[in-house]
Amino acid sequence: MNRFATKSESKGLNELERVIEPLASYICATERPGAALRSVVSALLRSVEETNLAAKSHFRAVVNGGAS
Repeated sequence: MNRFATKSESKGLNELERVIEPLASYICATERPGAALRSVVSALLRSVEETNLAAKSHFRAVVNGGAS
């Protein structure tokens, strides 16, 4: 299946590249790039988990009769 990126997907990729480039440079410049990469991935996963918890909490509040 051929898939073409939509305009919004392209914009998202461009924004992501602006963040990834300096982060990759930082990781590569450290004395222990493997450890730095693991720390970055850990921080990213924590952020995703926190976002998911907030979304679930909001969803439960809406389902139970009102947003908080």
